[in-house]
Amino acid sequence: MKKSLILILASAMTMLLAGSCCPCRKASNKNHKPLTATEWSLVQMEGRNITADFTAEECPRLVLATDGSFGGYGGCNSMGGEYKLTPSEAPSQRDKAGVITLGNIFSTKRMCPNDRLEMEFFTLLSKVDAYTIEGSKLFLFDDGELKLVFDVKK
Repeated sequence: MKKSLILILASAMTMLLAGSCCPCRKASNKNHKPLTATEWSLVQMEGRNITADFTAEECPRLVLATDGSFGGYGGCNSMGGEYKLTPSEAPSQRDKAGVITLGNIFSTKRMCPNDRLEMEFFTLLSKVDAYTIEGSKLFLFDDGELKLVFDVKK
């Protein structure tokens, strides 16, 4: 009885360890994009696919510079600001979110046909507090809720 319990536990541990080293996880990390100096294009806002709302040129985007500043485009207006970052100490960004805050957001003030979406985008950016990166996707969260999803600009 004792031997079978030990054998079952050993088998379970082996399967657990083998699962944590799966090739799909290694492939995802290999395609992992850095948070800074990458141009991120918005693809989802609060669960809604927004790619149909904008042309490729109008698509909101975000670039975080290595000096703590960020810039981008809201769909009509250029924007910028500052960010503070505490990277995740997890082996993979998808294991644990890093802490990020974006502040002092400013933008140009052109009249825009999609101004409601742009204002929502700017508001959500000002509230994010965490991020994860999985492959070519950047996920931004507010209080544990996914708010914005970006993909590497193509």
